[in-house]
Amino acid sequence: MRAALAGGTGRFDSDDWGRLLASGTREGLVDYAFMERHRSDLQAYLARVAAAPLGRLAPGQLLALLANAYNASTVQAILDHPAVRSIRDIPGVWSEARHVIGGFDLTLDDVEHRLLRPYFKDPRVHFVLNCASRSCAPLPPWALDGDRVEAQMEERARAFLSDPRRVRIENGTLLLSRYFEWYGRDFTTQGWVGAAPTVAAYVARYAGPQVAALVAERDGRPPVRFLDYDWSLNAAPATEGAGPGGLSPAAPGPP
Repeated sequence: MRAALAGGTGRFDSDDWGRLLASGTREGLVDYAFMERHRSDLQAYLARVAAAPLGRLAPGQLLALLANAYNASTVQAILDHPAVRSIRDIPGVWSEARHVIGGFDLTLDDVEHRLLRPYFKDPRVHFVLNCASRSCAPLPPWALDGDRVEAQMEERARAFLSDPRRVRIENGTLLLSRYFEWYGRDFTTQGWVGAAPTVAAYVARYAGPQVAALVAERDGRPPVRFLDYDWSLNAAPATEGAGPGGLSPAAPGPP
């Protein structure tokens, strides 16, 4: 990690993961039946991830690879447990199950809490990681691209924070995703990317004009309440007459 952040220049292409997302997601939800039919493609991508030269990658490439690997490994975990209605029904899914990434045996917690958050110090990572649940940041139909990861994370932050299912006002109170209860300091700690004086002030940069107006009116400290978190599986509804289907070209994502 430190070598890559200090001066890595290498690239890692995730177009194969992007093709799976382009065909296997709908409005942020995952078509797990499609992913199962294309499990060999998912396994091939994860095999490339397992052999990736982490220490030689440019910082943006490393961030994109780790986030993509987290999301792809989460999809794999659901495919390995097809009867679950919530990822929380899988024992040890975050803290015990191991995934080979760049030659290292890592848990999903390792990727998120011991690599992405402390090394990159960018709270927008919360908006590009998907934990297979309805209230998680949704999966877009494209993979993170190390050459454009800044624009992609910015787009994901705006999409999440302008979504009334995750941020809205009710009776003068700002209702926020539980992300901001669990990880609030990531958005306000000096030295983190885009840190703001308060969580509400951070949210106001991306949310709609009504939220921005409330936050400004209350000098960045409106009353805040956290929304219930829906841990049910983020499975896309089955489509009638779905055949085997093929892979679509990888979508480019935001410019």
